[in-house]
Amino acid sequence: MSKQKPVKQFMPLEKLGLFLSFACAIHCLAMPFVLFFAPYFIGTYAFGPVVEWVLVASSFALAAYLLIADYLLHRNVWPLVFLGIGLFIKIIDIFVGQQSDEWIFGTLLGVSVAYAYWINFKHKSACTCKIKS
Repeated sequence: MSKQKPVKQFMPLEKLGLFLSFACAIHCLAMPFVLFFAPYFIGTYAFGPVVEWVLVASSFALAAYLLIADYLLHRNVWPLVFLGIGLFIKIIDIFVGQQSDEWIFGTLLGVSVAYAYWINFKHKSACTCKIKS
């Protein structure tokens, strides 16, 4: 019974990480519509660079912490692959730097990190491997 305790201790953080990933994806999907209807009011704060970087940095930091910890227990590399894809998407976004394309990169980034969480959750819920103490 004590072998399953390390897996369950991360569940609230995983839910927070999944929420942040989906919030990032929804944020980026909503941006074109919200900016079309309320460009000055919403566009100046809610979709500014500070909010974007807070969402991206917190989502990546939490995902990296949780997914690396689970990788060390279960040795399932696929969640880390999709986290890496998300990081690569963000790096491309930084180098492209066009305001009109940011929502596409942001949506792909959020979906990639959320998919990494989903793969990790599916593996942990069906895992029969022995968990290290």
